[in-house]
Amino acid sequence: MAEKLVRDIMVPVSGYATVHDRDTLADAIRVLRESFTRDNWGVVTGHRSVLVLDDNQDLVGILTIRTILKAIELQSIGPSWASLFAGPIIRSGLNMPVREVMRPVLKPFVKSTDTVIQAIHTLLRSQVNILPVLERGKVVGIVRSIDFFEIIGEILGNGEIKQWA
Repeated sequence: MAEKLVRDIMVPVSGYATVHDRDTLADAIRVLRESFTRDNWGVVTGHRSVLVLDDNQDLVGILTIRTILKAIELQSIGPSWASLFAGPIIRSGLNMPVREVMRPVLKPFVKSTDTVIQAIHTLLRSQVNILPVLERGKVVGIVRSIDFFEIIGEILGNGEIKQWA
């Protein structure tokens, strides 16, 4: 089996949930919720992050569900009586622009011509679950940790695990 490249497993930017960098956290939550589906067993699937685009439709950041929750939590921290007003405080946090809490896509990243093994190494070294994919200096897609499990599943299904050992 020929070694797979990142471009073989990436998700194109056009195939992923996106928001504009001036949109609010509430907008990002709406976009993420629209990506969710529930199967017959009640399992929810969908995007775990949203890509943040600028006016030129270039990818400038990544906003994860965890980052959104952290931003809301920071808005909620205060004196003990603040819990009485948690609803308004959370709503004010939801009006925050995504650019204030997104992870910029400057680093880490992978190239579309990198091997899957190189990309896994970058992902693990960087301690992230999603990496932008560059082609000629422009972001063309993303690769997620779950995409690597697809490759591992293919290898196991084809009995090719010995090649990786």
